[in-house]
Amino acid sequence: MPSNIPATTIRIEPEVKREATVILDELGLSMSSAVNAFLKALVREGGMPFEMKVRKATEKA
Repeated sequence: MPSNIPATTIRIEPEVKREATVILDELGLSMSSAVNAFLKALVREGGMPFEMKVRKATEKA
């Protein structure tokens, strides 16, 4: 990655990071490249690149 790109610090829950890292390793991607891909999709879509909705209180998660 070019050195002119500033570093950004984010907080990730340890278990989520561990599980994501296992998947990303299988895909041959770094956490940084995955976050960049997500942010590029966010910009491209003009919002979250996936559906977000609130479940009704009677639905089970």
